[in-house]
Amino acid sequence: MSIESHPGKKALAPPPPLQWGEVVPAGETALALRFALGDRAVTYPCSEFRRWEHVNGTPETLILTTAKEQVVIEGSDLTAIRAALDLGRLAEVRLTFSRQPTRPGPRIERITIEPA
Repeated sequence: MSIESHPGKKALAPPPPLQWGEVVPAGETALALRFALGDRAVTYPCSEFRRWEHVNGTPETLILTTAKEQVVIEGSDLTAIRAALDLGRLAEVRLTFSRQPTRPGPRIERITIEPA
């Protein structure tokens, strides 16, 4: 049994925007990746990233490496962000910390940019 009023038809309302960032539509590739920090936004061409590493733990860490810098994302449930990176669809990552309950999905507590 389906809870959709008309199974197989397009939904009337679009899904809510992702709280933690943005991805490009399926079948497209992101050209740049923007990190929205509290006081500024930093954008890199996606071709700059050499590798990324997802480290489980508390907090989870996702380390993205360019030739000269490392972007470190700390939080929880970062698998969706890593998957979007793997597919070349990740366009923006933003902080999601708040005192109020959040939607399911990645929770990003800290983003830092350090020399490599």
